[in-house]
Amino acid sequence: MTKAFLLALLLLSPTAFAKGTQPEDLLKGKIIISEKSLPTHWTSVPAYVSQLKGLSKDTFWYDKKSGKLTVQYAAFFAQPVMDVQVDLVIYDITGGSHTQKVSTENFMRQGDRVLFNTVEFDKEDIEPNRKYLVTIQSRRRIIASTQFILRGEGHHYSGKVTFSDDDTK
Repeated sequence: MTKAFLLALLLLSPTAFAKGTQPEDLLKGKIIISEKSLPTHWTSVPAYVSQLKGLSKDTFWYDKKSGKLTVQYAAFFAQPVMDVQVDLVIYDITGGSHTQKVSTENFMRQGDRVLFNTVEFDKEDIEPNRKYLVTIQSRRRIIASTQFILRGEGHHYSGKVTFSDDDTK
């Protein structure tokens, strides 16, 4: 092969000569969610992926006092994202429905394949004891996703009903 051919190949396919397998290659299309801080550096890709998978959870509990839950997440994309904005969209998928509950913007560097961020859930907005689908979307196309169950105490009802005089007429 000539030097000109190799140079043309390098310019046309920059990923062909990448520095080996990266975590985003092994976790592409997945979102890792944890209540613990997620590491952002590694010495070994397989060990790092194993550590992330070990930190990942699929069931979370709201704090009984505050009614809130803060989670860390890392989203891994199959291809570089050619936008500076992606959207975190959460759907309630309990019972097979797909009801959108939350949508927030996330900003990142154009061309990145990984996004680390934090999100706080409040049981007033995201109901406990339901199953959710978390997605990262670029231009309304899902590029990473995961599912989890959110647990917590439901509403307490006394069973007592009070009617006004107008109601009883």
